Amino acid sequence: MKPSTAVEICFQEKYFDFSGRSSRSEFWFFLMFNLLFASIINTVLLYVGSLFGTWGGLISSTLSFIVTILFLIPLLSVSSRRLHDVGKSGWFLFIGLIPLLGWFFLIRAYADEGETTINSYGRLPENDV
Repeated sequence: MKPSTAVEICFQEKYFDFSGRSSRSEFWFFLMFNLLFASIINTVLLYVGSLFGTWGGLISSTLSFIVTILFLIPLLSVSSRRLHDVGKSGWFLFIGLIPLLGWFFLIRAYADEGETTINSYGRLPENDV
């Protein structure tokens, strides 16, 4: 799967889709895109807002919050689908609230090879590498 395909799937086709499965490539390509572009957009918004004083800061902070939410929703959905691919419930995302141990568990689950057969969350993800 190409990075642009992963971004297209996550932002257009499966924005609110928490069901089904996602391949490792779809997850990691989208995560890289998400971290890079959300960081750039938020940094620019906050910098430009700081140039215009208090009201500019308030407006840019509000826009930055909106951008963060717009990027967070598909990230949570692709993360949930990635956990489904390794046979875990999407509710395991909450284990990330446990510092260190939870983060290591999630990173390992995201990096693990998905189940090679149909599981309770659906068929194999398409466009897997």
